Amino acid sequence: MKFILFTMIAYLRYLSKSGSRHSVHSPFVYNIVNEVFKNTKEHSSFADIAILRSKLLHSTQLIETTDFGKGKNLKDFALRFEDVASVARKSAVSEKYGRLLFRLVEYFHPQTIVELGTSLGISTLYLALAAPNAKIFTIEGCTTKSERASSNFDTMGVSNIVQHIGRFDLVLPDLIKQAGKLDFAFIDGNHTYEATLANFNSLLEIAHNDTVFIFDDIHWSPGMEKAWDKVTSDERVTVSIDLFRMGIVFLKRELSRQKFIIRF
Repeated sequence: MKFILFTMIAYLRYLSKSGSRHSVHSPFVYNIVNEVFKNTKEHSSFADIAILRSKLLHSTQLIETTDFGKGKNLKDFALRFEDVASVARKSAVSEKYGRLLFRLVEYFHPQTIVELGTSLGISTLYLALAAPNAKIFTIEGCTTKSERASSNFDTMGVSNIVQHIGRFDLVLPDLIKQAGKLDFAFIDGNHTYEATLANFNSLLEIAHNDTVFIFDDIHWSPGMEKAWDKVTSDERVTVSIDLFRMGIVFLKRELSRQKFIIRF
């Protein structure tokens, strides 16, 4: 609720600046728009995830959730009881953007994917089902959410997901060692300026020229907008795409430095 007005104003600003595929003068980005953003092809996985999402949205089961990132040093946390339906409504990726994640993974064929922010596992499933032969490493700070996500993965028969539980700053170093390299990252947890930049810089340690970074909620708050601006201005970043809800970043050295704002 805190940032609703900010997000509304940010969206109006986005609408005024965003363009269509015809305003894109990069062959690399134009192909992504045509083959990923404009792709409306159905996949059997979409229906399976939709059924699971519906069950979660109707679940009245109470779980104790842990919310990290509270307080000045971002190391405090808050405990509260929430029903599963409430958690799903607040934190599960929407169908529109879940499909986008799926199609991005299909398009770029990553073998090693890292997700920061498992929650109940809906976004993780879009990533995993798009690349059944890839390895997905995902971190969730809340134990009960992670346990529920694990149950959801079992229900869907998915076995290419490696779960980690704990505060990102404590768990991510071990995950980075385990992953070894990074082809695709989805950063959707601890939506603060400091944490977003810290996570990005940590993951850059195992990134390479073809690594794709996806940031969620880039216009959710002033801090997240500031983080997005900082990321896209980083000297290692060549191309960025702002879709309002999500931002996509590329490190390809062969591409000219460009920032795109595309209507999605």
